[in-house]
Amino acid sequence: MPTVFQPDFRLPSATPHASAHSGSAPVTAEDTQDYFTEVAVDYSAWSPSYNMHFGFWRAGLNPLRREGMLVEMNRAIGRALRLDDSPPAAGTRRCVIDMGCGAGATARTLVGDDASLYAVTVTNVPVQNRIAARLDAAAGVADRVAHIEADYTCTGLPAAQADGAWALESACYAEGTAKADFVREAARLLKPGARLVVIDGFLLRKNPGRIAGWLHRLWADSWAVPTLATRDDFTAALGDHGFEDIEFKSLRWRVAPSALHIPLLATRFTLSELWKARGRLSPWRRKHIVASYCALALGMFWRDFDYGMVTATRSN
Repeated sequence: MPTVFQPDFRLPSATPHASAHSGSAPVTAEDTQDYFTEVAVDYSAWSPSYNMHFGFWRAGLNPLRREGMLVEMNRAIGRALRLDDSPPAAGTRRCVIDMGCGAGATARTLVGDDASLYAVTVTNVPVQNRIAARLDAAAGVADRVAHIEADYTCTGLPAAQADGAWALESACYAEGTAKADFVREAARLLKPGARLVVIDGFLLRKNPGRIAGWLHRLWADSWAVPTLATRDDFTAALGDHGFEDIEFKSLRWRVAPSALHIPLLATRFTLSELWKARGRLSPWRRKHIVASYCALALGMFWRDFDYGMVTATRSN
């Protein structure tokens, strides 16, 4: 087992993120931690395996079965990393990093599919690591996944050691529309020639239309996101920090079948939780529900928003 990534040291705490919109109070890293801590168990209603993202539909998958599409999104990450292009030497393992892992579902899928992989996941939310450790043990992969508590823009991990890295609906939690701090750390961690995969929502214009801008702000504040990246700013930041072969691919139609699960699931979940809590939900849990509906609505503004995959290769 590789030892280079073993988390046997104390890592720096997260720093606040400023909002890109002066019209609302800044969303801080503490807000994000509070949000994910408070709603941690709520995500199990979306996915018992804690796949905290949209699904990837392809021919052969039942669009009514959400979990299969969620796992397929994890595998889409694995395919985009192109690790099979450079198989490891006999008896060695390749190390990959999940930057903003949630409860580690993508890492569990990838190491479960490929015995040559060792994954390190990074989150600044302790409860997510506790959930991840329990699920890793149940999946039989605990010896090949390390979960560390750190700010993914300043991980403290050694430079140029990762064979691949990804951020699945997590890069949005970095500050600014270019997410430059996130990009800089990804560039530092990756070996030359290794790939970065980012799947997330992206703004297509710096100044979205009035309704789309309002929805984006409501969604972002409700899910404790400073701002979505602007696609052109993000890809420019990749180029500025030593990435090449940068490509953006829209996944709008791939995620649509899973997104259509939101209205029924969110409504059923809301009614159930209100009943159990006698109509009193905490502020972050209420915002979590609001954001779920906003995500579906925001996806309808095609000129202003897209959900896509960005891939890039660390230059030699």
